[in-house]
Amino acid sequence: MEQLLILISVIQKNILNIPFFSQAAFLGILIILYRRLVDHISLEPLDNLKLRHYAFIGVLALSQLLAFIGLTNEGYGIGSILKKFIIAMITVANFLILYFVMNLLMRNDYQIKKIVTGNFWAFVLLIGICLVQIIYVFLGGRLESIVELIGRYLEYHNILNPGSFEKISYTQSTQRVNGLYAESGFLAGVLAIGFAPFIISAMKNKINLFFPNSRYHGWFYYGLFAVLMGVLALAKTSTGILAVVVMALLLLWAVKGRERLNLIVLYVIAGLLLALIVMRVPALKNMLLSFTVGKTDSDSTTMRLLATQAVFITVLKNPLIGVGFGQTSHFNFINAPSSVKQLAEYQLFLKNKEFPDQSAWGAVLAQFGLIIGIIIVIYIIHLLLDLKKSTKWLQIHQITGYQYDQAIYDSAVYFTIIFLVLGMLSIQWSFDLFILMFFFFVNYRHYLNRKITNNLKDGEVYIYD
Repeated sequence: MEQLLILISVIQKNILNIPFFSQAAFLGILIILYRRLVDHISLEPLDNLKLRHYAFIGVLALSQLLAFIGLTNEGYGIGSILKKFIIAMITVANFLILYFVMNLLMRNDYQIKKIVTGNFWAFVLLIGICLVQIIYVFLGGRLESIVELIGRYLEYHNILNPGSFEKISYTQSTQRVNGLYAESGFLAGVLAIGFAPFIISAMKNKINLFFPNSRYHGWFYYGLFAVLMGVLALAKTSTGILAVVVMALLLLWAVKGRERLNLIVLYVIAGLLLALIVMRVPALKNMLLSFTVGKTDSDSTTMRLLATQAVFITVLKNPLIGVGFGQTSHFNFINAPSSVKQLAEYQLFLKNKEFPDQSAWGAVLAQFGLIIGIIIVIYIIHLLLDLKKSTKWLQIHQITGYQYDQAIYDSAVYFTIIFLVLGMLSIQWSFDLFILMFFFFVNYRHYLNRKITNNLKDGEVYIYD
């Protein structure tokens, strides 16, 4: 169950056509019912909720209701406002379900390790799909039938960007790699945020996070890292290029001593080889220039910058409680600077009068406001400090498995950093995989607290073997 939940979370398209709930949340409901009715496992999260947790949910619901009531100034009726509020609360319910199911699946170290192993298999699944698309793009249309199947049955299509799906799949229409998502930038976000933290942490701590019962092999994780970096580069998106830079710097920061020196040498050699290949292969040179230097003076980049400006104008006009979940595209259209309206790409959005978000964190602040935003930031800082404190205690007392716990803490730090940096661009912040990983780290704090309490209660110290 643990691995299946992670695997299904990488699929954005609602292939089961489930109303109201994401596929991961629906599977979560089934797991909760099974664990409660068949395994007779109590819903521990309900017992552990404190007044501050209920207060946060109450403040969130009230702030969203007030934000939606503000839509009366835009001509919306009460019925439409209530519908939007209900949709927002259903989304919150989806998040709560994912939290509960992660708690139920993290009662012991065996279950926790199965979840991390599930992350590896989800990575293999997504990379496999990307490799099929890469072969199609760079080897003259080979494997087209498989690309079509992926596009028809698994790929999420964005109705606001129909030009990217003129043919059956995004890859066929744009000659770019997108995995299972609406565009290449979203793929870059999923690969970097969803999988890189565990890979980099394993390399830092020399722990086989994905298969903890087996010996750590550096070549295996360096191989995974190289494949990840390669796919991000070949996705032909500025988000992917930024992800490559962030991940390269994080790994350089993570490793120590001679390994860091070797990594610097490896980076230099890789850079020289890339430069040599690019100079000899015009197609690669054009691709690299178009998604780096070429982006700086393109209409697409200008539009993205002005769209980011629009979403922050929305934040400034609605600072405390925001405009409501899912409403930023409408307000971005209203607040778009006049200069963006002259661009050809902008004309695609005139019909629906919606202008997509180009900054994830700008969109979050615009939707939920500074009150909720500040509370969440404080919570994340507190979470990381708690994880650090707990892992430090376990290390000092040499409690069994403390190295694995340290690696999970490092993963949480890398997850936060990568999410924070890439969130400045247009990524889908509410992907099921991201929410599951966040709640994985939240529930890992509970697991560490139980682990420390049990050791103090037993009055024993177990040496790591």
